[in-house]
Amino acid sequence: MYAQRIMNSDVPFIRPDDSAGKVLSLMDEYKVRHLPLVNGEDFRGLVYEEDLMEVDEQTPMATLDARQVATAPNCHLYDLVAQWVAAEVDVLPVVDEGNYLGCIDASSILRFLAQETHWAAKGAVLVLEIPERDLSISEIARLVEGADTKVVACTTAHAPDSSNVEVTLKVQTEEVEPVIATFQRFGYTIQSFLHAPKLEEEMRERYDAFMRYLKQ
Repeated sequence: MYAQRIMNSDVPFIRPDDSAGKVLSLMDEYKVRHLPLVNGEDFRGLVYEEDLMEVDEQTPMATLDARQVATAPNCHLYDLVAQWVAAEVDVLPVVDEGNYLGCIDASSILRFLAQETHWAAKGAVLVLEIPERDLSISEIARLVEGADTKVVACTTAHAPDSSNVEVTLKVQTEEVEPVIATFQRFGYTIQSFLHAPKLEEEMRERYDAFMRYLKQ
């Protein structure tokens, strides 16, 4: 999962002889506030919309001090996202020894996650809430496999207003009743689940039956 694999070839770059007016028009067309400045294959920096707003429309990019914001082609996805968020930019150039290779934007990251990390694959999603001291991803994977399926993706996050951890699992099957039963048997808290049609329909039927009982 490296930056060079995630690049979006649709985002344009600009040249030193491009005017500020032309670059602003490109930014408006592509709905971005930043574009890479490239001379031949040499990366000159990232041009910010806010800097262009302070100069005349005829000002060529060669006269501006573009900012040295970029990432390396072998940057891992986790580091890449951290850099992108910290830089607060719409596009992040990918540069190898001064040579511009392409750039990354939000859509390219989302596309990569959907295609390469199985989050877009068919299967159910379960959210567990676990005390941080008890968190063991290997045990969670073992329990899922014990229910005759597999974890295809996993993320963790701290639960709001709690010391617990939320573990979001994507599993290969939509029939998650055995998985849920296994987790409950081992004392895990199931916070929610999604994309399990049979179980969702069963729960709706139970809810409707309960509401009919209350109305008797």
